[in-house]
Amino acid sequence: MRIRTDGDYAHRMDTIEAAAERLGVNKTRAVLLACDSVGQLLDGVEEALEHPDLPPSVQQDIADQLSTRYIEVSTSNPTASVSPGNDHV
Repeated sequence: MRIRTDGDYAHRMDTIEAAAERLGVNKTRAVLLACDSVGQLLDGVEEALEHPDLPPSVQQDIADQLSTRYIEVSTSNPTASVSPGNDHV
């Protein structure tokens, strides 16, 4: 598998390199770790945000902090969801 990182896709290299640096692994391992863990991590985010003791304002603040340019974390008390944002990867 190849990931295009030229031209309009140059930002992908920055993203992969940032993940590799954060995880302390090479770029290939960073992509594999990210793909392997994303489902479980996002399920955990939704579950944590739906905790009954979490006030709606805190729930929203956390959702805003966890959202990225590619992933939108949203809340509608008591439901939380994680979905791809509108930006193209």
